[in-house]
Amino acid sequence: MFKKGLVAVSLAAAISGCQLTQVSDVCLPTDMVEIENAAVPSKKSEDIKVIVLPVDMSFDDPAKGRLQTVFRNDLEATIEKTGSKLVDRKLANKLKGEIKLAEQSGRYNTSGVPIADLAIITEVTASDLSYSFTERREKTNDEGETKVYPAHCDFRTEVKAVAKVVSLPNMELVQRIEFSSTDTFSSETNNSKCPISSAQYTSMASDAAEQAVKYNFELQKLLAPSAPVTEMRYCENGGNQVKVAMGGNKRIKPGADISFSQVFKSEDGTTETYTVGEGYVVNHENDAVKPSFSWVAINEELSLKLRKGDNAKLVPEECKPWDLLCMTNNWGV
Repeated sequence: MFKKGLVAVSLAAAISGCQLTQVSDVCLPTDMVEIENAAVPSKKSEDIKVIVLPVDMSFDDPAKGRLQTVFRNDLEATIEKTGSKLVDRKLANKLKGEIKLAEQSGRYNTSGVPIADLAIITEVTASDLSYSFTERREKTNDEGETKVYPAHCDFRTEVKAVAKVVSLPNMELVQRIEFSSTDTFSSETNNSKCPISSAQYTSMASDAAEQAVKYNFELQKLLAPSAPVTEMRYCENGGNQVKVAMGGNKRIKPGADISFSQVFKSEDGTTETYTVGEGYVVNHENDAVKPSFSWVAINEELSLKLRKGDNAKLVPEECKPWDLLCMTNNWGV
């Protein structure tokens, strides 16, 4: 990514004794640069309304109620984080049966204004507990010191779920998202049968479910806000910058990564979209982000490609390099 690559260069430079910083100045209106208009301009993404249905779980399990609650709560929190509008939970509970039937028939019959643009239909598919017993052992090192390792049990719980994102009212599948994560627990015991209480297992399953949603970024990517490029500027202190028609109202913040794409229409009338590069929101607390727009720093190569009307989309922040738990869950390490 553009910003993360710059950070990597900054770290390398700091080690060698030379310090680099991100652009923190917004170019002035007098620094405007004329650019072409896109042949197929993008549209500003409207506020997306999402309904999260109660979570299904077809098998009995001591942690069933807790798992359903955790998945739903965390999915709703993720949707709110993207800036999308969340349909009231009471209404979602009421309409669950109708939407599930509509999924089977392929059409949701509604009159008037649609209740939502997207529906999230989630099912917990597994919550598996496994364990292993290790007997007490002693180990003597070369210096004659003996270390005792007590007998213990290692527990592992793996939770899996599937969420289907469907459009309303046509019930077309937009994306299928798989969630999976594990949680571990160890306890000293001489009992090789490795007993575990219902409360301990429920706690492990809940933690695994929370991690499964927290470290899955597919939904955030799907719902990330987008808007057209409206202007370009260049100045000595700020370099190349473009103005995009989304800002604080879409939870854009200084330093956020932005991906740019262009739409082309072929002779047969079909359209094709191509990603052309990335930039990052100028790192200025007051000037870079306004309620309805923000300023994005780009490199010179991208500045020669972008046109007024090209699409800018927020890139959700994923795993930080030092967050090993995130990388383990996201990359399956």
